[in-house]
Amino acid sequence: MSEFTHQVALVTGGASGIGRATAIAFAKKGAAVVIADLQAIQGQETKKMIIQAGGEALFVQTDVTQIEAVQNLVSQTLRVFGKLNYVCNSAGLQTYGTVESTDETTWDKTFEVGVKSIYLVSKFSVPEIRKQGGGAIVNITSVQGIRSQPNVSAYAASKGAVIALTRSMAMDYAKENIRVNAICPGSIDTPLLRFGAAEHGPLEEVLQDWGAKHPIGRIGKPEEIAETAMFLCSPQASFIHGQSIVVDGGLSIGLL
Repeated sequence: MSEFTHQVALVTGGASGIGRATAIAFAKKGAAVVIADLQAIQGQETKKMIIQAGGEALFVQTDVTQIEAVQNLVSQTLRVFGKLNYVCNSAGLQTYGTVESTDETTWDKTFEVGVKSIYLVSKFSVPEIRKQGGGAIVNITSVQGIRSQPNVSAYAASKGAVIALTRSMAMDYAKENIRVNAICPGSIDTPLLRFGAAEHGPLEEVLQDWGAKHPIGRIGKPEEIAETAMFLCSPQASFIHGQSIVVDGGLSIGLL
C-alpha cells in the first residue's frame, strides 16, 4: 500500500500537461483523484485513463477563476469521496507581451487563471484538509517567477505572485500540519509549451532550440514535474515547507 492509498487529491488543470500527469501519478500511487478543468473532452479522457488503470477518478468541469464554480468543485469532491487531503494547483495560461503591448484584458486574465485560481481553490480546500488533520498543497508556478525571458511581463509577474502566495500560505497553515510548497518548472513538453513554441517558428526546431538552453540538453517531461509533486505531498517531504522547488534541467543556473 502507498502512503496515498485511501487519500483524495484534487488537481486543477488536470485535463492536460503537468496537471494530467499529476492526476495520473496520484492515481498510480493509490489516491482517488478529482480532475478540475474547463476542457471537458480532455478531462473525461484523463478520468477514463485513470479508471481503466484501476483507479478512482471524478472529473468536474470547472472555471477555477469563478468562486461559485470552485465551491461546486469542492462540494462535488466531498459528495463523491467524502474528504480532501491534497491539492495540486496546476491551472495556467501562457501569455506574451511587454507592459506596453499587453492589453488590460490579457493582464487580468493571466492573473485570474494563474493566481486567483489558487486563492479560490485553496480558500475552499484548506478547511477540508484541516478536517483530515493536515495534508499538502502544491502550487505549480514557473522558473520565470524567479528569472525571466523578454516579452512575458504578465506571465512572469503572475508566476512571481504564486511564489509569494505560497510563502504566505505556508506561514499561515504550518501549525495545522498543512504543508504548502511550489514547483518552478523550466520548459516542459506540454500542449501549452507547444502552443507557445509554434508562435516562434517551426515547432520541432523551436523545441530543440529551447531544449538546448537547458544545461541538461532537453526540455522536461510532465511526468518529471508530477513526480516532484508526489514527493512534496509524501511523508518523505515532511520537513519541506514554504519552498519553491526549481525543476528546470539547470535552465536557471546559467549567466545568460
